[in-house]
Amino acid sequence: MTQELSCNVVIHKEELDGKSVYVAECEELSISDFGDTPEEAIEHLKDALKLLISVDPEKAEPLKKDQPLMVTRLYL
Repeated sequence: MTQELSCNVVIHKEELDGKSVYVAECEELSISDFGDTPEEAIEHLKDALKLLISVDPEKAEPLKKDQPLMVTRLYL
């Protein structure tokens, strides 16, 4: 059985060349990609992560977790 890889992703909106885009960031590897929608940004990030891991398989080590981290927003 192969171990699944997972990462925490933060998505935020930014301005790029005068256009609003969504940026998806993998916290564990400090890699990001963007798209016109949050879903597109996530798909682009998946492609970037797969490419990175195919070139340097050791980069997958931080993505081997038993349980995902829970992320929430705290309002003050």
